[in-house]
Amino acid sequence: MATVNLTKLKLSETEVLQRLLQLYYFESTHWSKEDICVDGLYDGCTAADLVLYVDSATAKAYLVWLNEVLVGFVLLDWIELEQRSVWELADFFILPKYRGGWIALEAVRQVIAQVAQPMAASTFKENKLALRFFNAVSKRIQLDSVRAVEEEETSPFYTFMINEIERQEAKPGG
Repeated sequence: MATVNLTKLKLSETEVLQRLLQLYYFESTHWSKEDICVDGLYDGCTAADLVLYVDSATAKAYLVWLNEVLVGFVLLDWIELEQRSVWELADFFILPKYRGGWIALEAVRQVIAQVAQPMAASTFKENKLALRFFNAVSKRIQLDSVRAVEEEETSPFYTFMINEIERQEAKPGG
């Protein structure tokens, strides 16, 4: 049986994450409008830059595995949003070969369970695939709440707050 596992990024895996990030940045240039840097990398991201995701209190990185096969990553950042600090699902990538099924859905479900508090999720407005995926996630894993955060009209992002409302336990009738 196939199993999705998230593993916290280890120091020895920062170069692996860097390579995955390059695929992610390449794919997102349609809506991010980002150019490649003179060193041939997107975002100037080096493995040394990613060390901050190892054992950090304000940033988390997970590699996503399907059994023993690396299929993607998740990056979480501690941000200020609406005058409070929350975790943001900042970057999420599943290799194209593994999309369209349950793998990404299960990875997000695990992230939300690990965070276990209200969190933000952002995506580029032009990233229609991510918007469709987020809508499916919000229905399939029965989030306690989903609310669009008001953004400036010129912002390239949609940001959502999820799980702000705690699930009410059913009480016996009486």
